[in-house]
Amino acid sequence: MYFKGEPLYPFGFGLSYATFKYANAKVSASKLPADGQIVVSVDITNSGTREGDEVVQLYVKHSDTKVAWPNEELKGFQRVRLQPGETKTVKMPLAAKSLAYFAEAQGQFVVLEGPVTLRIGSSSADIRLEQKVAVAAAK
Repeated sequence: MYFKGEPLYPFGFGLSYATFKYANAKVSASKLPADGQIVVSVDITNSGTREGDEVVQLYVKHSDTKVAWPNEELKGFQRVRLQPGETKTVKMPLAAKSLAYFAEAQGQFVVLEGPVTLRIGSSSADIRLEQKVAVAAAK
């Protein structure tokens, strides 16, 4: 989980006869309340000549934190089947509670305030788009 090297096969690795383009990554809000959720959306286009399936993956990368986090965490994915030239919008919810860690001193899960980077791609090594979101403090 905290591996710093490059894996032989990254998470989500796979081959396809189709090629896909990612565009228009959006988040439903620029701030994620500690008790709420946002929706991440992205347009996927089959830019190949054959019908194909793409597994769109959403990773979260924490930055500027004193807590030890993995390099990135898979927080959502969705398979989409596309005909050549077809475009679909994929939407994935992201709940703040999925970003929590267990604070031993408090004896409970805590959502940390601060920036996170949402990384969208076809595998952990093939990130196509990024969006930044600020996680708001718990009230």
